[in-house]
Amino acid sequence: MKKILTIKHGSLGDIIMSLPAFASIRFHYKNSKIFLLTERKHVDFFTRCPFVDFVIEDNRKDNLFSTFKRLTKLVDENFNLIIDLQNSKRTTLYNIFFRFSHSVKISSSRSFAHYRYLIPQQGTESVVSGLFNQLKLIGIQRKEYQNFDWLKIDLKEKFDRPLALFIPGVSKSGSYKQWQTNKFADIAKHYEKLNYIICVVGTKEDKKSVSPIINLCKNVLNKIDQSPPEVIYSLALQAKIIFSNDTGPGHVASLAKKNFIWLVNDNKLSKANQPIGNHIYKIQAPSVKDISTKDVINFLEKNNLF
Repeated sequence: MKKILTIKHGSLGDIIMSLPAFASIRFHYKNSKIFLLTERKHVDFFTRCPFVDFVIEDNRKDNLFSTFKRLTKLVDENFNLIIDLQNSKRTTLYNIFFRFSHSVKISSSRSFAHYRYLIPQQGTESVVSGLFNQLKLIGIQRKEYQNFDWLKIDLKEKFDRPLALFIPGVSKSGSYKQWQTNKFADIAKHYEKLNYIICVVGTKEDKKSVSPIINLCKNVLNKIDQSPPEVIYSLALQAKIIFSNDTGPGHVASLAKKNFIWLVNDNKLSKANQPIGNHIYKIQAPSVKDISTKDVINFLEKNNLF
């Protein structure tokens, strides 16, 4: 395969969960040129990523004319294989376009694919496992990839005490999966008393979520609106423990393989989205909001996570 086109849009969490699949594609096709269609917000991230060679901006909000024009130009690249890792209604249209305009083979879970993986009922497999099951149909085996230091940067901060990283924010649509921010603050205060440095990360939309931590603790390293994926990953590498909701920045931090406390709803979605690794400690309830601070403290003591 001389040229391969991969497709991946979605949230930051979706992008992180697709990285093992991208690593396996790169390992299997060592000598191929791998292109990627992704959204503007992920271009910088994938430009750093060693699993793809060329990144092409493809925004889901673009109108059909712009999208059709872009796809028409891509036909001239004469791809040998298209791997759709997004598997959305939008990429069904891409499958139709490439199927009838180009003699390329298509791997996807959507219609019009040559190698179609039928996704089972939600909750019966993780997102990561589902992508690997899709890749098996074209002979790509799972490659365990542990080193994400291509995301690592040098931080200006130096830490002389253990670091506890907190990720209390969620997306605008994700309030139902957010553990209460005052409870995050209680845990942060507990760790501050144990001589930990407390650090918070997130987007500018997360300012309200971190304010209880900032108000309760004496000296917080506040990286809100200063924490792109490479900063989150680099801070996570320095952390002794990480606390997070089911959110994109949390998935980035989980790549550091440090003790990771994941506070989630006990439902099919969280089962599908679970990060990989023995370092993940899941604390769950039918509603994440029913998890008490005492429940978390008891869990931490039981698992010797102080």
